[in-house]
Amino acid sequence: MVADVVEVDSSGRIVIPKHLRKELKVGAKTKFILVKRGKGQLLLQRLDVEEIAERLEKELSGKDVDAIVEQVRKKVDEKIKSNYQDLLT
Repeated sequence: MVADVVEVDSSGRIVIPKHLRKELKVGAKTKFILVKRGKGQLLLQRLDVEEIAERLEKELSGKDVDAIVEQVRKKVDEKIKSNYQDLLT
């Protein structure tokens, strides 16, 4: 793993070095998710909607999506009821 030292400018921007932009095919309007991790760590992950859609399609192929959604809703409702009872009264 090669590390590059970058600097934040006065507007809070960080420049991704050219060799990385080229290697990772990062261009203008490329979207990223920025996640704070641990002490002083940031994770920058490219957000590729087409790639996410393809992965979801493969993972959910042949599965009952409505049933999955219903299970998630039930779990969320249970968490809300157990953690926020005072808001429900």
